[in-house]
Amino acid sequence: MNYPMSQPRLPVPSMSKATNGHAAFDLPKVNILIVDDRDDKLLALEAVISTLNENIVKARSGKEALRHLLQTDFAVILLDVAMPGMDGFETAALIRKRPQSELTPIIFVTSLNAAENQIVEGYSLGAVDYILSPIIPDVLKTKVSVFVELYKKTDQIKRQAERIRQIEQAEHKRQLAEAVDRLEMETQRNRFFTLSIDLLGIADFTGHFLQLNPTWEKILGFTEAELKSKSGFDLVHPEDHGAMCEQMKALQKGSTVYFEGRYCCKSGSYRWLAWTAAPFLSEKLIYIFARDITDKKATEGEIKSLNSQLTKRVNELSEINGELESFNYSISHDLRAPLRAMQGFAHMLVQEYADVLDDTGKQFAQRIVNSSMYMDTLLHDLLDYSRLTRSQLEPAHITLEGVLSEIVAQHRKDINDRSAELQIARPLLPVYAHLPTLRQVLSNLITNSMKFVDSQKIPSIKVWTEKREGSVRIWVEDNGIGIAKEHQDRVFGLFERLHTREYPGTGVGLALVRKGVERMGGCVGLESEKGKGSRFWVELSECPN
Repeated sequence: MNYPMSQPRLPVPSMSKATNGHAAFDLPKVNILIVDDRDDKLLALEAVISTLNENIVKARSGKEALRHLLQTDFAVILLDVAMPGMDGFETAALIRKRPQSELTPIIFVTSLNAAENQIVEGYSLGAVDYILSPIIPDVLKTKVSVFVELYKKTDQIKRQAERIRQIEQAEHKRQLAEAVDRLEMETQRNRFFTLSIDLLGIADFTGHFLQLNPTWEKILGFTEAELKSKSGFDLVHPEDHGAMCEQMKALQKGSTVYFEGRYCCKSGSYRWLAWTAAPFLSEKLIYIFARDITDKKATEGEIKSLNSQLTKRVNELSEINGELESFNYSISHDLRAPLRAMQGFAHMLVQEYADVLDDTGKQFAQRIVNSSMYMDTLLHDLLDYSRLTRSQLEPAHITLEGVLSEIVAQHRKDINDRSAELQIARPLLPVYAHLPTLRQVLSNLITNSMKFVDSQKIPSIKVWTEKREGSVRIWVEDNGIGIAKEHQDRVFGLFERLHTREYPGTGVGLALVRKGVERMGGCVGLESEKGKGSRFWVELSECPN
């Protein structure tokens, strides 16, 4: 028969993995309370039940037993009836009054001559059994082991029930948290759907709207009810109808699409909408995200018109520029012949008729010679500039040492006359450029470095290269008069001369440098301060592998 048990207060058992894959409890030892006023009987009872390998607690009086019960739970109590002071019945009555121990099994131990009324009284106080002296060890051991095992099973069931309760509570909390998260997400989605400045909606596979946010009414003017009564095909511009049909076919096959089209407003006008739509095939729904791009389209139209006008103007200017270049080339070429004749006659006047000319006549004749020489140089530079503009430049791998050697040999006389110092920081990196054009560019930079130097100074020129990302920069540094910052953008212009009297020149040299470098796909610049020299740089492509 099953007996009610007291509430356990044992340490929580650990769980281990059983061989069958289920969780198993390593149950701790249970407590057994023996109450008797005689030491010999305590020892005898302990000897019998010690083989159960459980915790045995001994008490020599009812009061001591009650003190143990305040601190410990017991699987079973062996209680002597005849004890001085507080007997077994009084002790049992007090044990039953405590909620914590009211269901703890009590086995009374008494002598064979116990009266029947005492046995009845014992059962009335909650005893589960009587053991009469002399005690039969196997009987006592069996009866106690039954209650111990029952206590363990009950305790195990309670622990398993608590574990199940904890698991169910955790699962309930998880489900509750998921529900709260879904509710929050739904709230945020509805808020986003309602407050979005873009057009959000859901439509079926026929193009009819099922759900719309308020932005549709703001943009198109139709109420939500009016829009739900229409299909997207009812609103699209006739010229965009075919393209929209193709997009709908793609949606019905499961593709996400992007489309720009004009859609009718309630006022009868049209607005451009750019929309992205994604299908949900299982529910045959289309989720739509659209944006009003009417202003963007108007701006694009204006830009397209302006670009068309600009292209037309550029073509016209290119034609005019081509004609001017041709005219410049023709004039520069055709003027050189009569100029040379004038220059020759002026030389003859100075050299062969000097004895018949007075000082004023000689001075005028020499001015003619000087002006004709300047005019010849200017025409030569203009021809070079025109050729640079008109000719096709084929780039190649160029070693700078060879180019600079040619330039030094070409200007050796000027270098010696000025006692100029030319330093070349070797090795020089190769470049990918047009050889004649590069030679002319570097020649102009080096001659300028000698020309624009104070007459009291010895020109000092330094040339070096440095590697850049995908390019090579060539530097030409001098100790000349320098260029003020406000004039540095002007020096590369055609016929721009900052020093018209002090230093000779035509104002074409640096224009040739810029034009040549740009024709080779590079760029040019300078770093300079007035009175502190200049550093010109030319950046060209590095040689391809």
